Amino acid sequence: MSAQARLFERERESAALSDVVENLRRGNGSALLLEGVAGIGKTALLAEAGAAARAEGVQVRTARAGEWETGFLFGVVRQLFEPLLAAAGAAGRAALLAGPAAPAAAVVGRPPADDGPAVGDYAALNSLLWLAVHAAEQRPLLLVIDDLHWADPPSLRYLAFLLPRLSGLDIAVLAAVREGEATDGPLLSHLIADPAFTVVRPRLLGLPGTSALLEQRFQGQLSPAFAEACHRATRGNPLLLGELARAVRERGLPTDDAHARYVEDLGPRAVARLVESRRAKLTRPAVLVAGALAVLGDDTPLSDAAELADVDMHTALSCLDEIGFPEVVRDSEGPGGGGARRIRFTHPLIRSAVYASISTAGRARMHREAARLLEARTGEADLARIAGHLLHAVPAGDPHTVALLRRAAARACALGEPAEAAACLRRCLEEPPGAADRMAVLLELADVTLALDVAAAAGYLQSALPLATTSVERARIAALFGEAAAYVQPTSGALAALDRAAAELEPDTAVDTGDLRARIAATTLFTGFASRSGRVSLPERLPPLRRMAEADGPGARQLDCAIAYQDAMTGRPDAARRAQRALSSGLLEPSERTLTARALGLAVLVLAEDGAAMRQLDDLVAYAQRRGSLRILATACAVRARGRILTGRLPEAEADAREGLEAARIFERSTPRTALLDPVLRNVLGDALLQQGLPEEAADVLGPDGGEHFDGPVPLFGGPRLRLALARGAPAAKVAEDALAAGRAAEALGILNPAVTEWRTHAALALRAAGRTEQAEELAAAELGLARCWGAPAPIGRALRLRAGLTPVRAQSLGLLLEAVDVLEGSSARLEYAAALADLGTALCADGRAQEARGRLRTALDLAEQCGAAPLVSKVRAALRAAGARPRRAALTGPEALTPSESRVADLAARGGTNRAIAHQLFITPKTVEVHLSRIYRKLGITARTQLAAALGRPTA
Repeated sequence: MSAQARLFERERESAALSDVVENLRRGNGSALLLEGVAGIGKTALLAEAGAAARAEGVQVRTARAGEWETGFLFGVVRQLFEPLLAAAGAAGRAALLAGPAAPAAAVVGRPPADDGPAVGDYAALNSLLWLAVHAAEQRPLLLVIDDLHWADPPSLRYLAFLLPRLSGLDIAVLAAVREGEATDGPLLSHLIADPAFTVVRPRLLGLPGTSALLEQRFQGQLSPAFAEACHRATRGNPLLLGELARAVRERGLPTDDAHARYVEDLGPRAVARLVESRRAKLTRPAVLVAGALAVLGDDTPLSDAAELADVDMHTALSCLDEIGFPEVVRDSEGPGGGGARRIRFTHPLIRSAVYASISTAGRARMHREAARLLEARTGEADLARIAGHLLHAVPAGDPHTVALLRRAAARACALGEPAEAAACLRRCLEEPPGAADRMAVLLELADVTLALDVAAAAGYLQSALPLATTSVERARIAALFGEAAAYVQPTSGALAALDRAAAELEPDTAVDTGDLRARIAATTLFTGFASRSGRVSLPERLPPLRRMAEADGPGARQLDCAIAYQDAMTGRPDAARRAQRALSSGLLEPSERTLTARALGLAVLVLAEDGAAMRQLDDLVAYAQRRGSLRILATACAVRARGRILTGRLPEAEADAREGLEAARIFERSTPRTALLDPVLRNVLGDALLQQGLPEEAADVLGPDGGEHFDGPVPLFGGPRLRLALARGAPAAKVAEDALAAGRAAEALGILNPAVTEWRTHAALALRAAGRTEQAEELAAAELGLARCWGAPAPIGRALRLRAGLTPVRAQSLGLLLEAVDVLEGSSARLEYAAALADLGTALCADGRAQEARGRLRTALDLAEQCGAAPLVSKVRAALRAAGARPRRAALTGPEALTPSESRVADLAARGGTNRAIAHQLFITPKTVEVHLSRIYRKLGITARTQLAAALGRPTA
């Protein structure tokens, strides 16, 4: 009856929840968020939806976050999935954890082995996604999460990862959040604002609903004036109304007109008053048991609460009745944990009120004792919960606490949660650690905060530097300091520390100090790239560093990457050979520590149009997806997307940029540090969209500043902002002014290579349109000279086309275009080759050589369509018509009509891959594979998987 009473005037909300369940049964995943004040009835609505879903055959997994449990690593996720795995049996567990779901075992099952690889942040999120996908393959899955505002950050990140993917899954999410709590943290705010959430805000009950609820509670004995007084006192909040009704009954207060005014004093503080009034009547043991339950949290074994309260089990059971069973506390709905009786408060507000009634010192003491109790009962199997209690305990200089928190931090890192690790290590510093351990804790803290707040990481490293006792220790710390400071302005302090560490480094028989010097030098260059002042000093630093890089060792190979990147910026042609040496040595295996060097080296090879770069980038992306990091994934996707634009794989470049952007936004979420990956990825995504003919989408991605950043780390490409302005028909004079400003900024940073920035091309075209032909020709000549010096086909071909367009003499123009086609014909720069053929065909037609023009233009059309370059396709079709040809229509059927993504799925399916195997390999969902296959069958004119090989023109087994 009470559950029904809390659902008066909830028809709108119930209907919205029912829609989610019904859509889920039909295979359409969605998400709904209930947002409202405490006590509005969100919990009751979630319970109603869960019961309805179970009745429809949906499997329902529930979790409720706790106010004091935000530090418990993946606490909400564990509530959702640990019972699922526990009940699955060996075979069922193996199916749930198959393929990319395997790392989830370390998150919601056994802790990772001390000597095993770290799960990695992307891998943790992706594995949990696949665990849910596999569960949903058995029956549609509904995840119900109450009190989302108290959820731990790792669980919030998981939901942020899951929500955008729901439309392709048999999974739905229902969550409730307390109004006003959403702005307390950027991560929570970001999650709640996710467009995947439909937000429903339950309203306070009106007077009719209030009267109906109270009539049910008082069995009809209620006057209208008394009901109005109750409504005024609680404003129609269902929880407060229920507690007010209980208080009225306890006081024996008549519910007639004459006693209506007494209700006002019991008003909105009904819950707190209820707790206070009950607490005043409790015996000392009951007060202690209630406090223990509040400190230990929901679903606490009663035996733990008894031990924390220092009472026996018989007394604890008696205390439950005193506290108020089942009105105030009740039995948990979760698993019994081997028969242990578990208890939870009926509402978080009641638990909060009980917790608040304990003195600050008492709470701190109980949390420390709770940590000891959990450790004694579970060992370190529940290390995250032990650490969560220690975070609330008063520092006491206890070495054991320091050791526990450091191990909890290591486990958090192994699960890809550096934020939780950082919280544990900061608490270590407060304990504090002994002098011998302080430097180690600072270094561990710096290591984990590099992924969170590089400014803070740099500060911890700076604090650790004076604690180093040897020059080798100082050099290693200085190298880390430089890596962090590359993201923090100004970098002068880090550069000075690096120079000082290099000067003080003494020989050490146990350490290759020469290679350590090379690593310091590489870091000095990484740091120098990040600021104008650092870049100014680069030319004078490079000569001795070139000699240092001739040595062997990982430090020397990192230095190779740094020098190669700087050389590529200036257009020095041997930069690619240096990058090849670094990356082919086998000394720079994929890792967080080598990411900067590898990314810069691969970027150089992309700019040099070296095909090996794309294969290495494929391996790096796969590494990140399999077990690595969001930072590696975002970085690798950014570089690979640029390479795919160059090779004319525009839809795939867009997909890369979007995947990288999503990873970057999760990685750079809610942190105070400068977001570096996001603008770079927006830039490359905007470029891919523009070249596909989607200027409005590109404008949304690039933002009001065009996504162009001339300070700090240099983007690996130039001018989507300028390309967008041209596509939108901006005034030529304005485009020229912006392009020249971009050029001045690039040259001030020493960036001359036209493979890096295309500002001269955009400036020259705009200047010609503005009538400033002479200046345009000067820029075009400079562009061609620099491109020839660098030597890669794409910038040479583009510069030749630019010169041809500015040359008034037709024969000279044709000669330049013929040279551009010859340069590009055998290269990987398919998009630039198509553009050169299009320009040549157009010029041949204008010279009266229409037949020759048509052959060039048809090849250009084929290439442009394969690239997905819609604007170029339109241009070539118009040129073909002008040449007297009738352009063929774009392929609507057959293998040529398949998109790159569809081609990959079709190829794997033709080779016998199952939907799940294909999904595992491509890191998409089985439902997405189904959607791809339905489109593939339609385009190929087939109806079965067995027909794929023949339809694709491949031999069958």
